Amino acid sequence: MTRISLLPARLCAGSRRWLLASLLGTLMACAGVSALANTDDGFTERLVTEFAPWLGSPQEAEILAQSLRSGQPVGNGAASVAPATGALGYGEARLALKLAQGTLAQEGIGRPSAAQLQAALHGGTLDTANGPKQLPGVLPQRAQGQSWGVMAQSVGLSVEDLIPPKSAAPKKAPASKAGKAKKKSGKASAAKSGRKAAAKTGGKKTTKTATAPRKTAPKKTSK
Repeated sequence: MTRISLLPARLCAGSRRWLLASLLGTLMACAGVSALANTDDGFTERLVTEFAPWLGSPQEAEILAQSLRSGQPVGNGAASVAPATGALGYGEARLALKLAQGTLAQEGIGRPSAAQLQAALHGGTLDTANGPKQLPGVLPQRAQGQSWGVMAQSVGLSVEDLIPPKSAAPKKAPASKAGKAKKKSGKASAAKSGRKAAAKTGGKKTTKTATAPRKTAPKKTSK
């Protein structure tokens, strides 16, 4: 069955672009993006969990995530170049990696080398099956004001592709045994002191009965 659209193609494309930009804005707000983010707040672990299979190892993913979130060069390879955007929050760092992944996927690269990843993120020459190709880089484009939505469309990513997976959520740190024991002993001592107070007040009568006044016999008078 042929689907007929009553709207012009240009108007439909504009609506899709607006919808994508709106949904991306919602994703960024929900991710709690901050310009200067602490790299040890659990969100770096989320990036490592999601992108380690693509980058080859958790170590490579952690080094690259630290570079993106701190805005500083770290280690070698793609992480050795300072991001043109400066420090990125979790949401923007994740979008940068997703767009780099989509850029390389268009060229048939599923497991990138350090040089290929650097070209996708920071810009440079990428060797493809059709010869060398100059890439503008995700981070330089973002630093120049390009929106995430436009870049996502250019590499064929949908809104569903940009939603963070639930499996990458940071886990809460379990309470220490010492803390649990302290809390338990505190409850026991409170219950013990309560029982002592109840026994002290309930075992003895605190009320005193009033004594009746003594009657004195009248003296006899002599006649």
